[in-house]
Amino acid sequence: MNKRLLKNRSFIATWMGNGISEIGGAFGTFCNSILVYQLTGSTLALGSMWLLYFLPSLIIQLFIGPYIDRWSRKWILVISQWTRSIIFLIPFVAIFLDSIHVWQMYTVQIVIGFISPLYVPANHAITPTIVTKEELKSANAYIDGTTRIMSFLAPILAGVVIQYLGVNITLMFVSLTLFISGCTLLLIDEKRDKINTVRNTWLYDFKVGLHFFLEQRIIVWLGFFLAFVQFGVGVTMVTTLPYITDVLNGSYSDYGYFMAGFPIGYFIGAMLVPRIAFTSRRFLMLGSLFIGGITFFVLAFNYSIYFAIITEIIGGIAMALFSIHNTTICQHVVPNHLMGKVFSVRLFIMRGTMPLGVLLGGIGSDLLGIRPLYLFIGLLISIVALVGMTLPFFKFIDNKLEFEEG
Repeated sequence: MNKRLLKNRSFIATWMGNGISEIGGAFGTFCNSILVYQLTGSTLALGSMWLLYFLPSLIIQLFIGPYIDRWSRKWILVISQWTRSIIFLIPFVAIFLDSIHVWQMYTVQIVIGFISPLYVPANHAITPTIVTKEELKSANAYIDGTTRIMSFLAPILAGVVIQYLGVNITLMFVSLTLFISGCTLLLIDEKRDKINTVRNTWLYDFKVGLHFFLEQRIIVWLGFFLAFVQFGVGVTMVTTLPYITDVLNGSYSDYGYFMAGFPIGYFIGAMLVPRIAFTSRRFLMLGSLFIGGITFFVLAFNYSIYFAIITEIIGGIAMALFSIHNTTICQHVVPNHLMGKVFSVRLFIMRGTMPLGVLLGGIGSDLLGIRPLYLFIGLLISIVALVGMTLPFFKFIDNKLEFEEG
């Protein structure tokens, strides 16, 4: 790792806080999915759980951007983690009292849906204020890579903990982990003078952020490509558990191993990002996106849990190369005082496709089956990536950016 980053207390706090948060959040998602599916046996119920997360998330995402540039980003992160810590006590207490119902998991998802639009853009926006531009790509790679390795460990560990200690102990661990994450993020030395304190109307600030976003065609089009990925992610949120347990006849442990495949691949890809020299950003990023699409296609025809895990690892590597470069480009192009506004607009547009994926996953898997859905998603992402690589219009992705030397 860059020695200067190791000496940067704020970066270390952000790095560790995100890693701890990821393992706690992944444990919580694992528990919620299993509880809902156990209580209902329905992919539609799983889809409803995720819709209850995304709908409030999208509403807040639309309005919150200007305030992220006004409020302390550090305290947004800290309070978000502590709120998540408290909300996971609801199913914990319900199981303890032997009164567990689906609506309790739905309540957790709704609250987390309100928190996510605060946490994610604030997290992206604070990184450029605590490291130099030269360190930004490496910082993003280490933060993203570590959170992915934590989400790799979480499903495996959660499967073991649930099997031997039960869901309730796991939920208690989730709550404690998220609280510790918030305490770790308190160590960030936030430069308040770098945060915008001008008080304009919300509508004015939103228009400024939207206008800047639409002016930057590299951000617009990379967000467009990422939206297709988010659509596929929405489908898999609903279909992964039944794919492993019903289609491949696997166990909850197998589900944990499969869930771990993508993040371990992402970690490997994140570690490769600072080391891969490229002559064409377009072919590196969209070629990686194409490979990610092919992994869905492969899963549609797969009958082996082990091969499915390997496929997910490959998909994780490919998506790391695409996503980390995508985020880093945005952080360099967008001025700090517009970071929250622009990232919120970007996230709103991208994540708007995820509920559509959730709907397709919940309804389509019951009507058509999971394999046809994976085939459709794989073809969709791969074709879009190929179009981006072959059409001359998209050559602007290779244009030199302001932060690039030479």
